[in-house]
Amino acid sequence: MKNSTLSLALLVASLPFAPSAIAQEAAASAAPAAAATPTVGTKVYDAAGAEVGTIKSVNAPNFVIDTGKNAATLALTSLGSGPKGPVLGMTKEQLDAAAEKAAADAAAVLAAAIVVDAPVHASDGTTVLGKIAEVTETDFVLDTGKARVKLPKTSVAKGTNGLVIGMTAEAFADATKSASPAAKTSK
Repeated sequence: MKNSTLSLALLVASLPFAPSAIAQEAAASAAPAAAATPTVGTKVYDAAGAEVGTIKSVNAPNFVIDTGKNAATLALTSLGSGPKGPVLGMTKEQLDAAAEKAAADAAAVLAAAIVVDAPVHASDGTTVLGKIAEVTETDFVLDTGKARVKLPKTSVAKGTNGLVIGMTAEAFADATKSASPAAKTSK
């Protein structure tokens, strides 16, 4: 019997969580002490005075720096003060390498979590929407008990309690109302 599925295109704000944390740890461990709170658009320099990147946003206790190649979320405490402005205890090359390693590590953790029978949670991280029934190279089928929904792997992120999507349980239920009932697979 062929399973009917509803394909959803979900936009999930799934900035990699791990890359930010790993980049923060690396930057904080090498940062000079004491800094003023930076503002958006401010250039950040390394200890030698070379430009590392530009601050794209500030949301205490963190800020986002864009190197032109990568964006990383770092702790404000990782910044020091220098003659040209804020100083980060990493060069642009070191920050890019840390951000790329963190992104690769996060992608590997996420890929390993997308397996059959893994629960998928709503954006609150606790409400279980269903369990993964099938996995392909780019997609997975979520069995909610009422419907089987085909989702791209990019629609989930790794949260504290497992996989999460960027939708509330209510929004997910509304979006999947037209899905075909869950079909039993014959083996």
